[in-house]
Amino acid sequence: MENIQNRYTEEDFETLSWNEHIRRRSGMYIGKLGDGSSPDDGIYVLLKEIIDNSIDEFKMGAGKQIIIDIKEREVTVRDFGRGIPLGKLVDAVSKMNTGAKYSTGAFMKSVGLNGVGAKAVNATSSHFYIESCRDGEMAWASFSKGNLLEQGSGLAADRKNGTLVRYVADAELYENYSYNMEYVQTMVKNYCYLNKGISILLNGVKYESKNGLLDLINDNLQETPLYEPIHLVGKDVEIVMTHGMENGENISSFVNGQNTIHGGTHLSAFREGVVKCVKEFYKKDFDPKDVRQSIIGAISINVQEPKFSNQTKTYFDAKDMAPGGPTVRNFIVDFVSEHLNNYLHKNSASAEKLLKKIVEKEGKPL
Repeated sequence: MENIQNRYTEEDFETLSWNEHIRRRSGMYIGKLGDGSSPDDGIYVLLKEIIDNSIDEFKMGAGKQIIIDIKEREVTVRDFGRGIPLGKLVDAVSKMNTGAKYSTGAFMKSVGLNGVGAKAVNATSSHFYIESCRDGEMAWASFSKGNLLEQGSGLAADRKNGTLVRYVADAELYENYSYNMEYVQTMVKNYCYLNKGISILLNGVKYESKNGLLDLINDNLQETPLYEPIHLVGKDVEIVMTHGMENGENISSFVNGQNTIHGGTHLSAFREGVVKCVKEFYKKDFDPKDVRQSIIGAISINVQEPKFSNQTKTYFDAKDMAPGGPTVRNFIVDFVSEHLNNYLHKNSASAEKLLKKIVEKEGKPL
């Protein structure tokens, strides 16, 4: 029997095309494939990647509405941003290491910085169509599994600026999949909570938020909170917190609109900042676990050049808010320490309820 150790030769090497690499190693780009029964399945990651690009346009002040239609397996996303530059339309969705988000010129505090997301959607879709309209002109292209089929350009005098993407995730990769619209609705609501002023139409239903993260907390509360949720807003940071009666912690975290479900440096700093402020305000050396027990909250920050642990962006591990700027930890801890302290001084009823909650957890008399 031939020794397998002797079978490692030059012939074992392959050079894959960009789209074939994504298709064979899709886990690197979109996490697990799945069938749509879990909110972190690949079909929702694909949808998020396309919507993220539209949200980035909104953040740059271009386009206040996004239209999303999902009919069985066909997804269409239309924004009214600036539109992809026509001469780069094909490259933007089919040429790796190509994009406009590597520097901070055209996009500031964007969530999509790797130039990969739309390309992963293209490569893992059986049908992918994209068109861009800019100042009365348009360009379009259609693909299958990342392979260019057709492209063209022309006049579009009757069309507003922006980008349209229509795709069908490839059933060869995403076997027996279907969209759970509750998961999609949650995703859309989160985009609205994090981007006040935007309007998203999902299958004809409008979603928007006037109060940001405060709406997120109030809309999702499963119990009556011990005190009115505290809403703190600053430049590049928004925080909401209250306490309930359930055990554990329930804190949502976001970076540049991305739901970091596995947390990161911003979430750790928020937890640290709350404990620091509470201990200083009450002048008591509470156990941090007693302070955080039953906390309900959310934190959102906007940073330049965010760094995530992987392409699915579920864990934020950057140290700085911006190149040469303050650290994420110092920025958040200082913000919470100042503004939560001010709030507790001005709202004695909430401060008393919070103190009572912590002391009861300690099992000590007031």
